[in-house]
Amino acid sequence: MEQGASAAALLYGAEVFQGTRDLTNESVLLKTKALVKETLKKLDFNLSYYQQGNVKLTEAYKSAIPFSVTIDTVSSKLPYGVLFQVLPQENQTYQLISDNPGWKNKLSGKVFKSGQSYIIDGFQFLINLKSENSGETPNELLFKINDLDQLAKQYASRLDVSPMPGGASALVLKVSGPTPAKDIDFLNAHMQTYRQNNLLIKNTNASNTLNFIDDQLQQISDSLYFIENRLEIFKKGNSRLSISDQGGSIALGIQDLESQKAILLVNDKYFKYLRSYLHSEAGKENIAVPATLGIQDPILNQLVGNLVQLQNEVDALSKAEIRSNPIILNELKVKSQQLKDLRINILENLRTIEDANMIAMNELNRRINQASGQLQQLPTAERKLINIQRLYNLSENLYVFLMEKRAEAGIAKAANTSDVTILKEAERGAMIAPTSTKNYITALLLGLAIPIGLIFLKDFLNTKVSSIEDIEKYTTLPLLGMVGHNKKENVNLINQSPRSALSEAFRTVRSNLRFMLNRQESEGKIIVITSSISGEGKTFSAKNLAYILSISGERTILINADMRKPNNNTDYGVSSSVGLSNYLAGFATMDDVIHHSIQEGLYILPSGDIPPNPSELLLNQRMNELVSELKHQFDYIVIDTPPVGILSDGLELMQIADASIYMVRQNYSHKAFLNTIQHHYETGKVKNIAVLFNDVDYKKLNYGYGYGYGYGYGYYAEDTETKAWWKKFV
Repeated sequence: MEQGASAAALLYGAEVFQGTRDLTNESVLLKTKALVKETLKKLDFNLSYYQQGNVKLTEAYKSAIPFSVTIDTVSSKLPYGVLFQVLPQENQTYQLISDNPGWKNKLSGKVFKSGQSYIIDGFQFLINLKSENSGETPNELLFKINDLDQLAKQYASRLDVSPMPGGASALVLKVSGPTPAKDIDFLNAHMQTYRQNNLLIKNTNASNTLNFIDDQLQQISDSLYFIENRLEIFKKGNSRLSISDQGGSIALGIQDLESQKAILLVNDKYFKYLRSYLHSEAGKENIAVPATLGIQDPILNQLVGNLVQLQNEVDALSKAEIRSNPIILNELKVKSQQLKDLRINILENLRTIEDANMIAMNELNRRINQASGQLQQLPTAERKLINIQRLYNLSENLYVFLMEKRAEAGIAKAANTSDVTILKEAERGAMIAPTSTKNYITALLLGLAIPIGLIFLKDFLNTKVSSIEDIEKYTTLPLLGMVGHNKKENVNLINQSPRSALSEAFRTVRSNLRFMLNRQESEGKIIVITSSISGEGKTFSAKNLAYILSISGERTILINADMRKPNNNTDYGVSSSVGLSNYLAGFATMDDVIHHSIQEGLYILPSGDIPPNPSELLLNQRMNELVSELKHQFDYIVIDTPPVGILSDGLELMQIADASIYMVRQNYSHKAFLNTIQHHYETGKVKNIAVLFNDVDYKKLNYGYGYGYGYGYGYYAEDTETKAWWKKFV
């Protein structure tokens, strides 16, 4: 909750911007730890009471406190910050429980009586249970002893002081906290402390003046007592002596001059006091203003008044707990420098005033000496009496003058009132936490932001190709087609229905492939199928593409050119291991390595035995002769090559290809592979190449009506199959 109160700030001058400047200083003073601690001493905040609710621990205050605790603040060991639980028992007894390791064992098993005082390890306490029936006490009751220094630091940091809107010379105080009633009491008490502090600052000048006058009176009273005794003794020895008219006239003139001298002597004493004060680098205590002692020099009065004000401002900035704030530190530095310069100016002005005071003093002394010369014409006894009387009158005049000034200073101090006016008592403001609307909006935004952020993060960290957009982003190669994910164990078309989705996918590839090839030539076309790494479906696609080409009436041969990893062709009815490596090495003829498959029009040329030098064999002249001869015998030559990301064999075969197919498997192939094949394409190493997107989960693509829309509508053989009931949910 939020509480607020307004207080009039102190205006020290009539200048337009004076109030604003001083409000800044007052706002710093209000937040000082020392002033806040003075406020807390007036309040019963050294103990905090808590009550466990259904959800959280809530602080109880005043009438809501179900028990009271009295502690001896001078105990040798006060457990500051330790949370004690009060567990009421029968017959107005209770137990104390604490999770603090140091106090847990000390309180274990002990039962205390309500209203009785106990001392445990130097800690003296007394607890009064308000409820006679322990069953009436709801939930858990706890209390904690607060360290006023730490508590003052917390309240000083929570206190918000800001100028009142509209430019008024006023401050608005706010404290936010979970216990509004407690914070209201703090604000009201703090404003009273602030008022008293303001009055104390104003009374400091009068107090300093009284102290200065008291010191002077002490010295003069001793002199006056001594002269008074001397005068009394002289009169006793000369009881019949009387002062003549001439002597009385001379004495009266000297007395008038001595009265004037008394004032100059007081001024001289103040000037010495002021000089000593400035040279001592004081500043923690204010000085007596010269006007209070009757010194009417306007420049000196103004300079000393500015000195007092700057001292108060520097003192307030020095006490602030926000000394780490660069703005406050800079202001403190500026004020300190101004204070130093002002001391120098006062010393220079004081030198001039002291010289003028000394000239006036010398002139009075000359006139007094001149008048004293006339006393030589009087009888010796009368002359001695007048001199003693003269000294007595001088001390008496000084004493009376200082007593008058002391009375004036005392009246001024008694008449002082604080310049702070409380415009409005603290009251409970609007609830600032928890804010339901803000929480709902925050929850909604987080509910949207977290999943969206996770999606973007997953996409950012995903290095695999997952969509057509990834292919289009990293390469300019055309998309030849997409082959969906095959859930069947049979991965070859020869074992599947002609109306299967896999068959239709490869028919689409066959149709698109014919656009890439120039069928005007009579020779057969070489189609190279490659990938970056193993496992991307290169061999799977080569077999099924060769099959789909052969069933359209085209004579097709599938060459297993990956001689490092021979393929198994038994599913097409070819079990012979004699193949390409045997032919290229010269150990077999063409008729020996070309085998009929179970599909009419489809022939298989296996990879053969694993040779020690497969790359050199592919560069052999016999490879060129083989390809040249096969182009006359077959319509299509499908070559299954080694991965181009690992070996160079595939690139060599792609040089003789009429069309190249680059395999990309969804959520398997890395995006970096696309950059590599794009580079080969841009540098001219490969030509007439297209991408075949393999193992695609159409549900994960945003093309529900484009690709794969036939599922579920009877287009494919899978749509007519009867599925187990549990598979419908998979």
